[in-house]
Amino acid sequence: MRQRYRVWTLAYAFVAPTVVLTVLFSLVPLAMLLWRSLYSGGVFDTSPTFAGLDNYRSMLQEGGGHALGVTGVYTAGFVLLTMGAGLALGLLLNSGAPGVARLRAPFVIPLVVPVVATALIWANMFAPQFGLVNRLLTAVHLPQADFLSAPGPALVAVLTFGAWQFFGQNVILYLAALKSVPGDVLDAASVDGAGAWRRFVHVQWPMMRRHTLLIWVVTTLTGLQTFTQIYVLTQGGPDGATQTALYYVYDEGFVQFDTGRANAMGVALFLLSLLVTIAQIWLLGRVDRAR
Repeated sequence: MRQRYRVWTLAYAFVAPTVVLTVLFSLVPLAMLLWRSLYSGGVFDTSPTFAGLDNYRSMLQEGGGHALGVTGVYTAGFVLLTMGAGLALGLLLNSGAPGVARLRAPFVIPLVVPVVATALIWANMFAPQFGLVNRLLTAVHLPQADFLSAPGPALVAVLTFGAWQFFGQNVILYLAALKSVPGDVLDAASVDGAGAWRRFVHVQWPMMRRHTLLIWVVTTLTGLQTFTQIYVLTQGGPDGATQTALYYVYDEGFVQFDTGRANAMGVALFLLSLLVTIAQIWLLGRVDRAR
């Protein structure tokens, strides 16, 4: 009994630093955010006024609802682009075709280069008249466009840059998932006459479902929390077309100095992220049970 007590004490001693840090830097700030979302006032207001749910109502009416909608559209496109490109390129790199191993480095470069630096490069690429994209359009005799000044093209430009910035991580994760599939299972499928497509559909993809869930959750949370690309490229414009939930928090809290609406949006974004993650895990569990 005494030996068992020592083992558990040692185990809790090792876990305690992580638990303390999680409480201090995650749970306590979250509790403070929930509490502050019920009060109105500026960033430096020492005596905020209790507002109850008025901050949430005001947030939804003053652009917050639109920002959540933009966040949903951006996240959906972001997930489709990055996961689709990541899976396709992961399969290509895993195929063992001659020369594909040399293509691994370019997919990692966007992950290690600072986002602000690459965002400035992309801003110059989309610039009217002298930008690379418009020069290519001129070269093929197509009309130029001011991508960052029109609502639709601006969202597409931000989404394209965000997907390019992140998809390399999905390439790495999918490649690791493909490498985890036992080679003897694939060899047995080949002996049974299964081609590359059938091996992927009936062997590799089912065995990668858990990995895909992780990639799906991480990609979705990254899309919901996008900020830097929009801050550098469009500042939420034009006319709020690229103003996501996190940029709304920044604008309301540090530009408009309305921490009530900013905190309310922060809580809404947290709840949205939590609900989406729970739904993703539930959906995968239901698919597993159906099989």
